[in-house]
Amino acid sequence: MKEIKILNFDMLEKLLEGIEKPGRYINTEIGVRSKNPRVEENGGFDSKILMALVFPDIYEVGMSNLGIQILYDIVNKHENFTAERVFSPWIDFEKKLREEKIKIFSLENRIFLDCFDIVGFTVQHELLYTNILNMLDLGGINIYSKQRDERSPIICAGGPAAVNPQPISKFMDFFVIGDGEEIIIHILQVLKVYKESRKEKGWFLKEISRLDGVYVPEFYKFYYYPDGRVKKIEPEKKIKKAVIKNLDEFKIVSNPVIPNIKTIHDRFIVEIMRGCSRGCRFCQAGFIYRPVRKRNVESLVRQSVEGLKNTGYDEISFLSLSSSDYGEIEQLIRDTISLYHSSQTGRLSISLPSLRLDSFNLKLMELIQTGRKTGLTFAPEAGSQRMRDIINKNIKESEMIETIKMAFNEGWEKIKLYFMIGLPFESEDDVREITELIERIIAAAREKLPRKKLSRLKINVSINAFCPKPFTPFQWISQDHPENLQMKFNYILKNVPKRYVDIKWVDPYKSMIECALSRGNEFVCDVIEYAWRGGAKFDNWSDFFNFNIWEESFKRAGLDAGFFTTAGFSEDEILPWDVIDIGVNKKFLLKEYDKSKKCAAGYKYNTAGYNKI
Repeated sequence: MKEIKILNFDMLEKLLEGIEKPGRYINTEIGVRSKNPRVEENGGFDSKILMALVFPDIYEVGMSNLGIQILYDIVNKHENFTAERVFSPWIDFEKKLREEKIKIFSLENRIFLDCFDIVGFTVQHELLYTNILNMLDLGGINIYSKQRDERSPIICAGGPAAVNPQPISKFMDFFVIGDGEEIIIHILQVLKVYKESRKEKGWFLKEISRLDGVYVPEFYKFYYYPDGRVKKIEPEKKIKKAVIKNLDEFKIVSNPVIPNIKTIHDRFIVEIMRGCSRGCRFCQAGFIYRPVRKRNVESLVRQSVEGLKNTGYDEISFLSLSSSDYGEIEQLIRDTISLYHSSQTGRLSISLPSLRLDSFNLKLMELIQTGRKTGLTFAPEAGSQRMRDIINKNIKESEMIETIKMAFNEGWEKIKLYFMIGLPFESEDDVREITELIERIIAAAREKLPRKKLSRLKINVSINAFCPKPFTPFQWISQDHPENLQMKFNYILKNVPKRYVDIKWVDPYKSMIECALSRGNEFVCDVIEYAWRGGAKFDNWSDFFNFNIWEESFKRAGLDAGFFTTAGFSEDEILPWDVIDIGVNKKFLLKEYDKSKKCAAGYKYNTAGYNKI
């Protein structure tokens, strides 16, 4: 039996002296459900299988992730399994851990990472890859799968940034692709047999590889042409993603762990729907989370109010890729507010983080504003109708302006808008129309808002560089050059009115690295290792991202980042992620790609702008 070692409380107190936000590392939260360890001389433990749920970012970010709360709830409900959480330590705490030669440990019972039976990373985006290596190293675990012995924990990863597993395939024993709620228990049941029968690791990996959604890198072989393109993959069998057909079989987490300190999203979060039928051609989530599945509204209302009562929150976020597309959204909000007010005092605030301008109506607006106004977030994505048609963002400008006018008329003073630049077939005029659309929104505010409220108007604009992600109709196309992206952003910054608008922009070189990692092959593993050893971590944080480290790491690995970004892929070649069957076939994606080309060709430019031919 593996010996379970924990950090004693006296040492924890010593480590926390002078540390920023010690609440990140102590277990005083409400709602903790991990089983208590029973550490004896023989290293015994109450539970049969011990799992570490790892989020490779700081506590405030990880505790805002609904996926961690869902898996934590499911595993800990099982009598034979227990799960504990581990988050990336901040710079000051990592420095102390390394100075004192103390391994990273779990939050609940301070168990060292290398004492767990299985370690599962939730990977939300590609710029967390270096943090994964850093956490393995802090845990005393070899970063490479093939160099870990039978005493090491099994290491796996899942989440949206694992749908192309190749860039971190050398570090993982296996990947979970798709929905995790059902498959996690099946995996742990096999792990229990593996552990109790003292079988070999190969037996365990072979057994779980029979499950839909499990990809074991060592069971596949990639062959390459001299130029780096994939020649063939053996075996040809693809890994089908795991899919939950009925979300209502899994209740929402109505008794989540309440964080010690304020988190990024400090509210009660409820997933109302999974998947999206809109088919925006740039949106990876819209394809990888298919098919669309929604929860029963009556059950949602009851569970939502129960969760609000359990947690004490007075704000609830109804989460999905397009919350206003949930068919019973008005009933959900109305009945939740009514049932909440029948048992609680105070006002309940409603947050809908993913709103579509064409399905957001006056009635919905009135329902939301019964609580405090939290601000409205919309994603036009593009300034011109031409560009929105190309990316299949089927929203007319007239609908957008009318919806925003309604919001101003109802008293909203804060609006957030998301745009992308560098989209396929984009022209200078498409970029210019972003600034013109923002100006028309300001004009609508002047028309609808009284002078006093107009002075408080705040339009937060987020500009992101387009990345042609795997499993989208644009997966074959190239990413725009960072220099071009910077010029486009500079134009927007120069021409947008400064009085009411606050613009945030992602470094185009950071977007380039994210794109290269998302579309990478197994050789990119070396790049990630070199970058991490060169000091790269928390790469999504502007203060920490260092393009020079990544540029040098690609050179050291003998790779060109442009091969995965600005070069693009041919439509008939095998792609690094073709080993995965995400549920949407290539023929459909190619058909959508062809539609975007025809759409781009269907517009003609004149002095008044683009018009359909």
